[in-house]
Amino acid sequence: MITKERASRLEGSFGKEKEHYHLKKIKAKTKSNEILWIFFGIHTANALEIGRRMLKLQQQKVA
Repeated sequence: MITKERASRLEGSFGKEKEHYHLKKIKAKTKSNEILWIFFGIHTANALEIGRRMLKLQQQKVA
């Protein structure tokens, strides 16, 4: 039951990122190029999330 829930959340998260970073519109012509685009899309999303968390922590320290 937990594994199914975790898989659903992971799929939902990936779907959200795919929509937000326009990964559905990848025009890669080779499999390796497509994987590279997805790799950078996911890492961009992670970098932005880390930046948001750091900003939130900074704002909490100032307040």
